[in-house]
Amino acid sequence: MTGATDVWDERAGRPGLHAVLSRRWSPQQCDRVDREQKALIDRLLPDLGADRVLDLGCGVGRLTAWLGDRARWTVGVDRSAEMVRRATRALDGKPAQAVRAGIDRLPFEGGSFDTVLAVFTLQHLTDEEVFLAAVREMTRVVVERGGRLLVVDGHNPAAMARDVSSTTTSTVIRPLTAYRGLAAVAERTAVEEVTYAGDRYLAQLWRT
Repeated sequence: MTGATDVWDERAGRPGLHAVLSRRWSPQQCDRVDREQKALIDRLLPDLGADRVLDLGCGVGRLTAWLGDRARWTVGVDRSAEMVRRATRALDGKPAQAVRAGIDRLPFEGGSFDTVLAVFTLQHLTDEEVFLAAVREMTRVVVERGGRLLVVDGHNPAAMARDVSSTTTSTVIRPLTAYRGLAAVAERTAVEEVTYAGDRYLAQLWRT
């Protein structure tokens, strides 16, 4: 999301899922998608109690705070300073923290996390090299054995990535093959097509 930091800083003033959207969805739709995403995570990752969890592109801490009630330790990462400030307030009193960093260059040692999530995050990386670097970082910071990687992104069923950016947001929808870099350390164990507010998304669970 190079060059988009000011946009995300401005959006940090919005609540919940609206912080990362371009106002295309109504507050009611955002609330419904938020519940549906959390139900999806609960179903695919039901046993987070002993895990160190990393939430990439954490925004205002919407999922990080929720995960903080479920995991042993949770870290949210975002490159927007204002998003991180908002997330830090949301995490007060929880076993969790928010860190400012680009997800293509994470400030953590290899194998630092048992579970890594990227929910509505990688799709905003329109630069392909940055996207590939972020995927490599996910595989670097997850534990070598027994780790889990969950990606939920916009899905393009065609063979090529497609830039669907507008004047208010930067978004690339990618085919399933775009995430093959995760196969360097993990095996994909679940793939689900999901529809949020009429848009098509793909949920992928990988295990190391």
